[in-house]
Order: sequence, then structure tokens, then C-alpha cells
Amino acid sequence: MDITFTQHTEILAAGSRFGYQICTGLAVIAGGWLIRRDTADWSLNNIQRWSILLVALFGALIGSMIPGFFAGGFISEVAWTTPVTPKTVMGGLLMSFLLIAAYKKIFHNNADTSDAFARGAIAMMAIGRIGCIFQHCCYGKEASWGYDFGDGVNRIPVQIIESSGLLILLLLIHYFHIYNRYPGRRLFIVFAGYGLLRFFMEFLRQPISQELLGMGFYQWIAIGIGLVGIFELLKRSPEKKTAYDPV
Repeated sequence: MDITFTQHTEILAAGSRFGYQICTGLAVIAGGWLIRRDTADWSLNNIQRWSILLVALFGALIGSMIPGFFAGGFISEVAWTTPVTPKTVMGGLLMSFLLIAAYKKIFHNNADTSDAFARGAIAMMAIGRIGCIFQHCCYGKEASWGYDFGDGVNRIPVQIIESSGLLILLLLIHYFHIYNRYPGRRLFIVFAGYGLLRFFMEFLRQPISQELLGMGFYQWIAIGIGLVGIFELLKRSPEKKTAYDPV
């Protein structure tokens, strides 16, 4: 059953914006701390280090907001008529990666900085998704075993499922970090893993975007993230180690 705009506003009204903001704050603190800690391995001076971090932050903020206004269909109405601006971490991931790559090309910076963002990015997403439970956003389709987010209909708790998947991915990346496995490729393992996870999660999520070739707008973004991850992993394989420009 397609959700109506009235149902959507009822669900949001039943949620806790404050709880969402608390989780968002915790996500920024935890993820930021991990990223700042992992940048200690960079062979860069403080100006170079903070410049890259600021570019990453700018990319995350802008990239997370832009896709919501181009998803089409129902989300367009939601975007312009509710105080909760639709955002997607997938856009933030892609935009940060692209802007850092462009920045380093312009300033001829060949240091590989990607690994420092791997653990922090997952931590932010995992904790932030818990906030969606409090706010009652990003909810799933109807299900007899689901959770009532405020409109009297049980729905699949996709936020919990996605957050759990991200925590598993975080443990895996943390293991790689501790034992220095897959250097220069850990962020792109995140891209590939999260792209795959998000692609399948969209089948369980309440559709709020237009479809193209039978798939929603956000599934196409998930495919894009996954493909970027796979491409970078192949490009950065040991056999081609000298052939890529580090990001």
C-alpha cells in the first residue's frame, strides 16, 4: 500500500526529534574521534590534514542533502513541506570522496588518506540510523511482525536492521585496521559493503522516491556507491598498486 502524505506527517509527528538530534550528536562525536585518530598516520602537516578534513565535512553536508530534492515522486512534496529535510548518507559518502579526490588532484597531494575515513564513516552511519528510530523516519514497509511508528500500522524496523549490518561491517573494518589488512582499500570495502546492504534494504523500506527500471532512486545511488567501491578495490589491488592516484 502506498503511504499518503497525511500518514507520513502522522508518523513524523509521533517521533522524537530530540532523540534523533542526540543520536546525530553522538554519531558526529564518535565518528569524528575515530577519523581524527586515524589521521595520525598521515604523512601530512597540520594545514594539509585539516584542509582535507574540512573538504570531507563540506562534501558530507552538501552531498547528504542534494539527492533528496531530486528523488522525484512523493519525496519532493515531503522535502518542501516538512521541517525535516530528507538526507541520505550515501550522497554524503560519494560527495566527500569526489571532492577530496578533486582537491588532492588540484594540489598535487599523492598521500593515501582513504583508510582514515573507514571506521569513522561506518560509526557515524550506524549511530545515526538509530536516531531514525527515535524520529520515526526512514521507516519500512507494512509487516505483521513490525513496529508501529505512529500511524497504527506495523512496519519493518529497517533502521534497526541497517544499523546492525553497519555494526557488523564496523567490526570487520576494525579488525582490518588493527592487523593492517588491505591498506589503501578499507574505505572502498565500506563503499562496496554498504552499497550492497543499502541496495537490499531499499526493498524493505517504504518507497518514497520515483522508480527507474523497477528500482527506486536511492537504490540507484546504492549501486553507484557499490560500483565505486568495487572499481577502487580493483584499481588498488597489489598488482596495480603503482597505477593509481591515492585518495
